[in-house]
Amino acid sequence: MMLRCAAGIVMLAGLGGLAAQEPSQPAASTELARSASTITGQPISLPPAPFEVVFTRTVLPPGGVLPMHKHPWPRYALVESGRIRVRYEAAGVERIFGPGDALIETVDAWHEGATVGDEPVRILVIDHVPPGQNNVVRR
Repeated sequence: MMLRCAAGIVMLAGLGGLAAQEPSQPAASTELARSASTITGQPISLPPAPFEVVFTRTVLPPGGVLPMHKHPWPRYALVESGRIRVRYEAAGVERIFGPGDALIETVDAWHEGATVGDEPVRILVIDHVPPGQNNVVRR
């Protein structure tokens, strides 16, 4: 195939083989969670626009602790590996989350976490925050 551009003629070789390839397997999607409320039953609402979406990976070593803290804005988490115990103070809820568990964190409520077992905990976190803000407030 030949394309003309301002700098001259560009030759593209081998593109004919792309059209002749067998179609690949279709993508597979698995819904991990769907909810209109947080883990403690609060309705989900976003911060006022404009806001940023921030992706973070947290790794908590064996014996690690996340001290008492809260999130002023929505936070979503996916446990990639390990197990973590989370205690939500005011709600009186304590849960253990493991690989593949997706959760919608409570907003503006104190909670703490700790690893369970000898494996580090890896968590993918997604936050919605006002521009430049952090979504963790420590007690």
